[in-house]
Amino acid sequence: MFRGWIIRRINKNEKFSVIIVPHDIQKTRTYKISYMFFYVFVGVLAVGIVGLTIFLATYGNLLLKAREIVMLERQVEELTRRNEKIGILMRDLAELNVMEIKVRRLLGAARGDTTWTAGATEAGETGTQEVENEKTQMLLAFPSFWPARGHITRGFSVTSGRSGPEHHPGIDIALERGVPIRAAAAGYVIEAGWDDTYGYLVTVDHGYGIKTLYGHNDRVVVVKDERVGRGQTIAYSGNTGTSSAPHLHFEVIQNNISVDPLKYLLK
Repeated sequence: MFRGWIIRRINKNEKFSVIIVPHDIQKTRTYKISYMFFYVFVGVLAVGIVGLTIFLATYGNLLLKAREIVMLERQVEELTRRNEKIGILMRDLAELNVMEIKVRRLLGAARGDTTWTAGATEAGETGTQEVENEKTQMLLAFPSFWPARGHITRGFSVTSGRSGPEHHPGIDIALERGVPIRAAAAGYVIEAGWDDTYGYLVTVDHGYGIKTLYGHNDRVVVVKDERVGRGQTIAYSGNTGTSSAPHLHFEVIQNNISVDPLKYLLK
């Protein structure tokens, strides 16, 4: 602690003295400083203060811009996520349109057929709602969802008859063991268990005369009479039954007749 300091000019043109009086010491201290050094020191100090002020102002602007950039990046990420969701919705809508066309063709209804709306013509809004519900149920029952994605090692073939060596009422999809097998459409499980040929299998009834069969599974995770949704996991791939490598045997059965699953599955 100091009691204070006193500046006493010694020479007008050369130097001045700075006398420091300590708080607890009686002896004072005197420092002689040239005016040139003092002016240089003050100038450097002033430049430093100005530079520091400019730096703080610039740094503050940079912080604000950095914060704006972060906010813009977050907005871009949010817009990107929204665009992805919109893209998924548009893809799903396109798939539904394709499904409707396939349903019409496979169930014998032409694209311009009025059977979809006949009830609406007679019953007004109530009929329209019933028809729309019927269309929705048929689309949900349409086995268009791939039970698993993989290389098709064997295609559909019934040209040689049910007992011929080339007879194959479904498609085989090569998979590693333990891959989730999902229901191709909504429906009820009518069979879930062991079969000497297909090993652990699941058969789902989707209504409208359509059934799907999933064979050679490692294990089954649904039970008979259970309601399953489109895309729900019903089993895990394996190599059970008459099988030489892990894969899924997938069948589509319409009115008790095996049909090519690729006519139903969406690309």
